Amino acid sequence: MIVPWMFAGRGLVLSLSLFGQASTFDPVDGARPQPAPLAPAKPAAEKTPQPSPGPGMPDYMTMDCDSAQFFGGTRMEQAAFCYSELRRFVSTRTLAAEALKLNPRSVQANFLMGLALHQGEGNLPKSLFYLENAERLFVEHFGETPPRDVMSNIYHFVLRELVFVHGEMDQHEEKIAYIDLLSARLGLDYAPLKAWPLLKLKRFAEAREIAEAAVKSEDEWYRAVGLTALCAVESEMRHRQAAYEACIRAAEPVLNDGRYGAIELSNAGAAAEEMYRFDEAERFLLEATRRIPEGSVNPWGRLTRLYLREGRFAESVAAWREMRAYRQRRPSSYLDQQDQAESELTGAAVLIVAGRTHDARTLVERVVHRPDRQGTSSATSEQNEAGASVMSRLASLEVARSLEEEATWSPFLEAAWLRVRAAGLRFSGWMAGRRAADLLSEQGRLTATLRPECPGSMEGPSWLDGEVIEIVGPGVALGAIREARAEERLSAELAEPVFLALEAEAYLEMGDDVEALERAKRALEHLVKAEVLTRARVALVAANAAQTLGRYDEALGFFEMVLRTDPGLLRRRGTSLPVRFSALDDSEAVSNALTYLKRSPLLRDDGWGFGLSIGRGAVILSTPDGSEFLRIPVPPAELGDAEAEGRRIARALHRDLLVPNVDITQADIRSLDGSMGSGGKASVRVESVLDEVLHRP
Repeated sequence: MIVPWMFAGRGLVLSLSLFGQASTFDPVDGARPQPAPLAPAKPAAEKTPQPSPGPGMPDYMTMDCDSAQFFGGTRMEQAAFCYSELRRFVSTRTLAAEALKLNPRSVQANFLMGLALHQGEGNLPKSLFYLENAERLFVEHFGETPPRDVMSNIYHFVLRELVFVHGEMDQHEEKIAYIDLLSARLGLDYAPLKAWPLLKLKRFAEAREIAEAAVKSEDEWYRAVGLTALCAVESEMRHRQAAYEACIRAAEPVLNDGRYGAIELSNAGAAAEEMYRFDEAERFLLEATRRIPEGSVNPWGRLTRLYLREGRFAESVAAWREMRAYRQRRPSSYLDQQDQAESELTGAAVLIVAGRTHDARTLVERVVHRPDRQGTSSATSEQNEAGASVMSRLASLEVARSLEEEATWSPFLEAAWLRVRAAGLRFSGWMAGRRAADLLSEQGRLTATLRPECPGSMEGPSWLDGEVIEIVGPGVALGAIREARAEERLSAELAEPVFLALEAEAYLEMGDDVEALERAKRALEHLVKAEVLTRARVALVAANAAQTLGRYDEALGFFEMVLRTDPGLLRRRGTSLPVRFSALDDSEAVSNALTYLKRSPLLRDDGWGFGLSIGRGAVILSTPDGSEFLRIPVPPAELGDAEAEGRRIARALHRDLLVPNVDITQADIRSLDGSMGSGGKASVRVESVLDEVLHRP
């Protein structure tokens, strides 16, 4: 997804889908200084000296700024405008409200209230009301083509603000209309800003023509807008190489800037990721984090997703924390509504892999009920809603499975209630899946989703693409994969392993284990090594197919690959781990624990799996050759209560078995505990960030 130059989130600033699937870019058109207001035809009169502060004098009487002469209006309105220049929008709104009480038909007061509601609060509908009032009143008072004086400047401000508000509200026909009004009524050329709304309206040829014209301009601002738009247009038209080249070209002028360029560099990183150049993507995104925050783009969010995709858990958690801090540093906090949901889904993805799916579901449900606006993103609201629905389904089903596991060691009444809750979550997951299937049925979206890094697909982590197979059905999915393979222009070396991985999952779903295993093994052989989470998912497909075919040694090798990288996949996919139970002692507590564990849907004793030794102080998982693979400590229990102690053992295993260890060799960007490269369970590493996200004391 790309973000416009002026904004920056998942719109036109050229930032490939932070979330991994479709490339989403950010616009650059309003992030930096734009053409100056019209100068008055006659020299401005000398400023009247402002009175010195005195007893009882209102604060606004002492507020002054050089640009007030271009704004006009009353002393109160000029002071409000000066406060807006300082981005002190509470003061702006307060004075604008007072000015409206004195004169409800004041053009300046209506504009200032609209400006404060837009850039101070992000209340776009109310902002639009006041801005449209200001436009109507201006035309009533001065006509549609005013002379070049102070009042033409306020008209300029009003129309330009209407351009941006309509764009953020995803009202792109209206945005184009106001850009044309700026030209027709004031002779101001904002044509480059039309590239973004034309892109959103799928009028790609027109968008490219305007972008190419802007690129040839001598004006630096026009060129930046044009280059970013060209990057987004090529991406949305699925011209991968051309999009990559355009994004890099847009980033080149800011590489040595040191101050600006967060949008262009983020987009370049996204474009590089789309081409599977992960190292290059990381370099661009890290450089973007060193620049002044611009618009709604958040390079730390994209780094979080990239690191998670690569299985670099320590770095993904650290980047997640930086992502949240970066949002707080934005000069334009009103744009937070453009990427709030995206930020929540990024955190949810980290939590899912870290084994904190209960908490992940809280974030996902927030997004389902409060989606992002998509005005500053090259993706559509339907793409994002599809991705959120898939994650909602996944989280609901995984939490349901964990409750069903817990029921196996809980007392009767408690177990019954857990199963009731699990049934409700399964229904919620089913509903979310139906919603996702409906959104994926729109023309071309399913095919795009099953292509690697393809614009127009659902927005979501690439390592969750396989969820679509179960949602739409394997037969439908295989047909869409055939279409996707025929349309794909990415090199076969990169694209074919992705298609093989998806086909393997579809054949497994159909019960054709031979085809599933053959395709999964070929996919694992050729998939990019950095695609750690995707490779783990394919390994699980291979493990399930191999064990059904009775090829147990192969199955164990694939299961071990899953346990080493993304063990949570077992619960996520509803797979039972094959084990051989044994007791480390003959205590009643251990006997009770074995009884509980043998009921669990997470474990299955087929006589050929991993060794699972149960003791009062630890549970040990070992490989078939007897090597210890994982040791899970069991918290001490009160002496004499064997039943409670048995439950404690079962709970400890289910809590820690499927949580990845953070590799101590991974270098944190900024470790959560202040040290470099500290290891431990991923579920613990996310705790401090989680408290902030969920607003827990």
